[in-house]
Amino acid sequence: PQSVALRLDREVDVARGDVLCAEADAPEPVRELRATLCWMHEQPLHAGARLLLKHGARTVRAIAEEIPERLDLETLGPVQAPDGLHLNDLGHVRLRLSEPIVADPYAESRGTGAFVLIDDQTNATLAAGMVLSGA
Repeated sequence: PQSVALRLDREVDVARGDVLCAEADAPEPVRELRATLCWMHEQPLHAGARLLLKHGARTVRAIAEEIPERLDLETLGPVQAPDGLHLNDLGHVRLRLSEPIVADPYAESRGTGAFVLIDDQTNATLAAGMVLSGA
């Protein structure tokens, strides 16, 4: 939770939100994510929606490619979600990103496995997400 300054031994194009790690431990950057969302907005999420994904200090454009299922809160089982996700729904989505990010499954790392979705017009927070996998 503290700010740090790094001095690198060579010139590297690094910006706020980028991930630095040892080459042997470097995760594979991904442009697609499978994730679980908690939808927190009155306007429903439909496939094809354009959003902003904030992952750590980095923000990239995203498209909700597919919303295959949501959690039925009465049975706690998955059900198809042909009409998308509505307020307080939990569901699985596939997101396509405009730029690659370094994301780990949430079960492995909360820091690199969590994100929020933001409305690109109003900057309203729409959803909290947990990465299941890079697609």
